[in-house]
Amino acid sequence: MFEILKPKVYINSVYNIDLRKLKKTKKIKGIIVDLDNTLVAWGQKEVSQKTIDWVKEAKRLGFKICIVSNTNSKRVAEFAKIFNIPYHSKYFKPFSIAFNNGLKILDTKKSETVVIGDQIFTDIWGGNRLKLLTILVVPIVKKDSIGTFLHRNLEKIFISFWLRRSIIKKEVGNWPK
Repeated sequence: MFEILKPKVYINSVYNIDLRKLKKTKKIKGIIVDLDNTLVAWGQKEVSQKTIDWVKEAKRLGFKICIVSNTNSKRVAEFAKIFNIPYHSKYFKPFSIAFNNGLKILDTKKSETVVIGDQIFTDIWGGNRLKLLTILVVPIVKKDSIGTFLHRNLEKIFISFWLRRSIIKKEVGNWPK
């Protein structure tokens, strides 16, 4: 029943994604990534060098990468400029238009594209609806917008249930293995 909400992979952060293996074993060419609490802490104005390096490494390995975010366009544009990647914002994830626009930007097929984000009800649900590979990351910080805060409690219930029943497993090291 809740299969549409379940991530294919649950992991601590983008840094735990082995980009080389993702490309080789999963045949992924494109990355649709969320911004707030996935690449940068919610509300922060700066980005860590580690995150900049992660994006550079993804691009160096040949991945096409774009930000798809519900955050305001100005904020997303500022970070996209730092990362030197394209973006789309205010597309109301989880609706298909957000992810379809990401696919158009990347010029990749669904089977070649991964969605990485920190929210079940936007990133994962939307990615799963289009049958994209979905990776749920632990939010960088606990602070969120009021709308997201309300979803977090329900997400915690789902994640706890899935983990207890071994429906999902939290990858603590690099993924894929």
